[in-house]
Amino acid sequence: MSRWLGLFSLMALIACGDDDRPGRDGGGGGLDGGGGDGDILRPDVGPQPDPFDPRNGCGSAAIQTEQVPGSLLLVFDDSGSMTNEVGGGTYWSVATGAINSVLESVSDELSVGLLLFPGPANACDINRTPQVAVAPLSETRTAIRSALSITPRGGVTPIINAAEAGWQHMLSLAVPGQNGVIVVTDGAENCSRTGADERAVHDAARTNNLAYGVKTFAVGLTTSNSLLSGLAYYGGTPRTSTCMPECSPNGRECTTNADCEGGARCESALPFPVPGFPDLRVCQGGAEAECCHYNVSSAGFASEFETALREIAQRFLDSCVFRLPRGTDPSMFDAGQVNVGVTFDGEDRTVLRRSSDPDSNSWNYTSDEYESIVIQGPICERLLDENAVVEIVLGCPTLLI
Repeated sequence: MSRWLGLFSLMALIACGDDDRPGRDGGGGGLDGGGGDGDILRPDVGPQPDPFDPRNGCGSAAIQTEQVPGSLLLVFDDSGSMTNEVGGGTYWSVATGAINSVLESVSDELSVGLLLFPGPANACDINRTPQVAVAPLSETRTAIRSALSITPRGGVTPIINAAEAGWQHMLSLAVPGQNGVIVVTDGAENCSRTGADERAVHDAARTNNLAYGVKTFAVGLTTSNSLLSGLAYYGGTPRTSTCMPECSPNGRECTTNADCEGGARCESALPFPVPGFPDLRVCQGGAEAECCHYNVSSAGFASEFETALREIAQRFLDSCVFRLPRGTDPSMFDAGQVNVGVTFDGEDRTVLRRSSDPDSNSWNYTSDEYESIVIQGPICERLLDENAVVEIVLGCPTLLI
């Protein structure tokens, strides 16, 4: 059940703004510090017109909208090693039991889908079509349970291809709200082994997070490696502020020491030359660091995996993401003329500025599609726990941090 206890009234005040007014270029910092009457103080330039003050030309027509639950695609490993024994059964039976348990208890508002990998052919080139497309759980819960009732099909572990397939599906949906991919595996990548491949998929995780609003979670079932850690770190979901994307440099294919991290050296993986086989060189002797993904241990396999899934699901239900109304004439919508205000019971309105810093009290678009906004920083936690009114005004130059 969502923690959202407050009563939300999200309103859009539609008006025509004067593009020559201060604030069009943004910059500076601070929230609603109060300047002159109807002004907002920005330290670097002084007072700016409050976009919510009718005297400054920002209007009166109100449009209600609502919080947007998120969408998740579970990208789940069904390779041969998932039949290995763990407390209470196999990796597969215990993990699928945990998935079904979580989905039974999660609100129907959350949208969830399922992609199994490597797929029927057990090959590196996987089937990129999800077994269950992302849709509200009221429509997909039974289908996901059915898809997980199979026996693991075996084969290789193409984590990189699976992550790419997950992003591809989420981008095809173009739905508002937070979107995410959860990559779950018990092994290491064994289709693309080079450091360049790993760096490329980490760059893709960063792009999908920052440009398209698709977060990437990673869960290692009794396994930790830099591929999974980097997916979480660059995908916008690091578990702690001190974790490192390169948490386990050992075992990565390399050519020289420059290809290795954490003090590892590029050395032969073979104890002695083997006639007819190339000299495979991998990073060895590197220092281990804290990984950024969820790491499920053998001892607490069922409970730890279920806890991880619940945390992720709750994050997408209890998000500060709202639909962005586009006014009475959507063709006139201007993403550079949107402002957001939050009013808690008994307090004056706080006018938030737009920022790319998720830790600041601010707002931003969830993607370049401009379908929704996210309120971020500590103020989001207050929104989850207190009564508040969230307002959007269209037609005035966006105030920026």
